[in-house]
Amino acid sequence: MLCQIPDITKGVISLFVSGRISTQDYIHCLLPLMSQARKERGRVCLYIEADVLLEGWEDLSVSGGTLQPLPELDALVFVGGPDWVGNAVHLLGPFLRGDIAWFPLEQKQAARDWISHRSDCC
Repeated sequence: MLCQIPDITKGVISLFVSGRISTQDYIHCLLPLMSQARKERGRVCLYIEADVLLEGWEDLSVSGGTLQPLPELDALVFVGGPDWVGNAVHLLGPFLRGDIAWFPLEQKQAARDWISHRSDCC
């Protein structure tokens, strides 16, 4: 499940995730939000907060097996989630353009400060 939450700060897409993120969540929620942000602000900054029930995501593909890659983003901060999330974020970092970070849930304010700085810097 992926759902939009009240904005953490202006210019940042703020989301909450739990359970399994579906292809439908990705295609019908995340991709349009990212596209809209790119058009309106010229940047895509994501704040994603997860609970410990996060399992991961489905194959992000549509019928015919066409992969829907994550569009370019400028900054992504992942907050909380199960223990494996921090490792996954660190592993993905070198493969994504833009800044990426993970913070444990108890450092939520530091994560908000981190993404706020990046959404304002350009």
